[in-house]
Amino acid sequence: MYIPFARKYRPRKFSELVGQETAKRVLLNAVRLGRLSHAYLFAGPRGTGKTTVARILTRAINCLKPIDGEPCGECENCVAIEKGNFPDLIEIDAASNRGIDDIRALRDAVSYIPIKGKFKVYILDEAHMLTKEAFNALLKTLEEPPPRTVFILCTTEYDKILPTIISRCQRIIFSKLREEDIVKYLKFICERENIEYEEQALYTIAKVSDGGMRDAVSLLDQSATFGEGKVKEEIIEEFLGILSQGKVRDFIKMLLSGDVDSALEFLNQIREKGYNLSRFWESVEEEIRTLVLYKSLKNPEKLMHVEDFHREVSANLNALLYLEKLVSQVRVEARTKDLFRACQIAIIKSVLVKDILSIEELIKGLGSSSKEAPKEEKKEEKEEKKEERKEEPQKENPWDILQKNLSRIDFERLRRLPYEEKEGKLILKVSKEDAKALEIEKLKVRFPFLDFVVEEKEEDKEELPEFVKKTKTLFNAKILKHERDKGEDNPS
Repeated sequence: MYIPFARKYRPRKFSELVGQETAKRVLLNAVRLGRLSHAYLFAGPRGTGKTTVARILTRAINCLKPIDGEPCGECENCVAIEKGNFPDLIEIDAASNRGIDDIRALRDAVSYIPIKGKFKVYILDEAHMLTKEAFNALLKTLEEPPPRTVFILCTTEYDKILPTIISRCQRIIFSKLREEDIVKYLKFICERENIEYEEQALYTIAKVSDGGMRDAVSLLDQSATFGEGKVKEEIIEEFLGILSQGKVRDFIKMLLSGDVDSALEFLNQIREKGYNLSRFWESVEEEIRTLVLYKSLKNPEKLMHVEDFHREVSANLNALLYLEKLVSQVRVEARTKDLFRACQIAIIKSVLVKDILSIEELIKGLGSSSKEAPKEEKKEEKEEKKEERKEEPQKENPWDILQKNLSRIDFERLRRLPYEEKEGKLILKVSKEDAKALEIEKLKVRFPFLDFVVEEKEEDKEELPEFVKKTKTLFNAKILKHERDKGEDNPS
């Protein structure tokens, strides 16, 4: 009968574990030194090896011929545990046996001594699914269990476990596996099974599995079956309904170069061919984040798997951060609008990415412009002075100005008047009658270079009797003719 890869290549010893160095070290030392705890709490994401490690620990403490804390894998107990018929290993699915009655039955069974092995081991998978009452019923047993009994609680949601339970267990946290470690193990399986593979296809599987080895091995098994013994990017695309990492990176290059037309056409093809758009956009977001990480670190090789793609991208950190913000914002906008439309808007906005400068480029630009500015200003000043000299108008004759702007009669009147030029002004001598007729005050306002001296007639200069002055003022009169009396010069 065919055995799936997930079961066939499941680790059976601590040394076969991929990653989880902390768990491996703690449990190996506990077995070697005889310092085994009565209760363990294994917490971590799905597919990271919690149940596998629980079974390895069960083998190690019940093995008849242990080798430096490792189970031999050949003795009667190891074989029975492998086949799943070891009487002292009780695995309970807490998701379906979550009530208080189930825990009471477990509590009653705990009182019995091991039948075949050294220890009786209870593995409670998905322990967070137990009800509060069931947890409370388990408290006393966890605090003071019978001798030679070990409880192992496995959970993917550590925060849902009651604090009173956590305090009674030795906690071991399982982390997600690195992509490099997953790919390395997948290569090992492919070589053992004579499967033809492309390394990029294995990286795609590792990325999709999200740090879970079990999921990665299962996907490899299915892909090899679907591809008739071959694991290639095209097969992964067709089987999983997702685009390969290479095409995701080609799409990112379109965004960084500002090729909006090609990017939008690429997005339309994804929709038409029925690919998972949400997963594709997650892949885009993840790839951009790796680029940001690569550009941010001095030695990125220590924290990430560096590829030629990361080295080839010439975009600066500011541009990548802007693009990462655009791509991440799609998730928020997709809550209120269609995901496809949100992706389209993000692609259109990405046209600005290619024009974003780095801080160093901005500083250089400011420095060069500040140096060139004084030179440019001096040139402009010289040019302005030259233009001013050229454009300085020649002073026009004041009589020509008057002739252009006055009527012929008024101009002739002014022209007949005696005048003199003094301090840039044209001073005209005019009688009172002419001054009134010409309206000299208006002319002064209209032509600032004009000035007038009003001359009085001889009779106006003569001293008139007081009563004559009053009469003139009262009637607004004018003396047309003035004759002197003979006796006026010698009044008696």
